[in-house]
Parts: sequence; structure tokens; C-alpha cells
Amino acid sequence: MNETITLDARKFHGVSQALTADQDDYILAHLRLAGALEVLGDLDGVKRGPRKRAEDLLTHIMLSGRTHHILAGCLTEEGKTWNRSEADRNAAIFSMITSAEEKAAMRSAIVTFVIGFFQLGERSSATSPKSSSLKGKGRPTESAAPAISETSLH
Repeated sequence: MNETITLDARKFHGVSQALTADQDDYILAHLRLAGALEVLGDLDGVKRGPRKRAEDLLTHIMLSGRTHHILAGCLTEEGKTWNRSEADRNAAIFSMITSAEEKAAMRSAIVTFVIGFFQLGERSSATSPKSSSLKGKGRPTESAAPAISETSLH
């Protein structure tokens, strides 16, 4: 994924396969605390179509209060290297954004980046037996992948 988003007058790039273990852990921990893994894999017993999954994913993340941390975990500022302290600082800045356009962009990006994050894991698990797949957690992206192109969450 090579998405770019401008927030707080700074350009950020979305997650790619070049995630460090630290960035991967940061994102996964915040997603777990938000209840996002259950929604992505229908592990909560609810059967969802792609649109409903995207909507429920966004709702769980927003209600958990982890939106800005997950987004900051998925974004690296142009010209910088991702690290936890910078992500925590960015999360605090993102939470204070008042621009309607930037808030809409963050909501749209969070779903795009989270689903893309799991698609990267699926791709690498298919090519490498030692990759970091979500063993025992289901295959959350098989039915979730179309949500991005079918859903506008602005």
C-alpha cells in the first residue's frame, strides 16, 4: 500500500510490507484493544457483508478511543522513520484536528489502512511459511477486501 495523506500540514505514507516488528506490534495491540480483530474475522459471531464490516470496524475503533493511535501506527511522516514516540505524538496531534476535510480523510484512511494491513499479512503468509500471519485468528481479509472500493465512509 502506498497511500499518502496530508494531516496537520504534513504528508504521511501508509503501511507497507516494510513494517518493523515494533510498528507491527503497535498497530496490532491497538487493533486488539479496539475489538477490530473480532469484526474483521467475524469472530464475534456476526456475519457481515463488506459494507457492514467496514462500518462496524470504524465504529469499534472510534468507540474504543484508539482511532488516532491506530492511524498514527499506520502512518509514517514523509522523510522520517516510524517510531513509537513519534506515533504517540502524532496520535495526540491527530486527535486535536478540527478541519472537516482532514477528519473525513482520517475516517476513510483508518479503514483503508487497517484492511490493507491485513491484506499485506495475507500476501506474505502465502509466500513465506515463516511470515507473521494471524494463525488461529481466521482469515479476516478474504471477505473484507472489497469494503474499500464499495464503501465511502466520508
